Amino acid sequence: MYKVVETTKGLSPLLKTFRAQMAALGMQPANKIVFMGSAGTCVPFIELFAYTIRNDRVEMVLVPDAILDDTRSLWQVPGIGMQAGGAADPNGADFVVLLGGLSMPGSKVDAAGAAERVRAILKPGGKVVGICFMAMFEKAGWYDKVPFDLVIDATIDPIQVQKFEK
Repeated sequence: MYKVVETTKGLSPLLKTFRAQMAALGMQPANKIVFMGSAGTCVPFIELFAYTIRNDRVEMVLVPDAILDDTRSLWQVPGIGMQAGGAADPNGADFVVLLGGLSMPGSKVDAAGAAERVRAILKPGGKVVGICFMAMFEKAGWYDKVPFDLVIDATIDPIQVQKFEK
């Protein structure tokens, strides 16, 4: 079971919340942060979250679709932001950050598979953080199957399309 410890609103506060929660969980320089999310849709969010901790001197890698053999490095490109690139090793993670796209129908991994991959790469005492929208992990039943230490659940509300008449 979980309890709500903070509520905020908007993309910038979401990013600040991630950074603050990582610090509260004990993130230190030289820690290894492994982000796992769906290729394509989660990657831009991963780059945003990674950008918020770029100055903390942590090693960051991306595991698209939770396929460990496809792990890529994440690094800052001046004037651009965070980018994914060359092959990297996901093992020895101090933190694994799972994005909610993995819990969507059609994902290449289910909750049991994600939990297995987390256990395979996480150091003893490491932390598991989830980031999702619209209670995706909870609705997909991942809370009982994945060893989350913390989940940041954002709500997209409202979404408006505004048409201008000329």
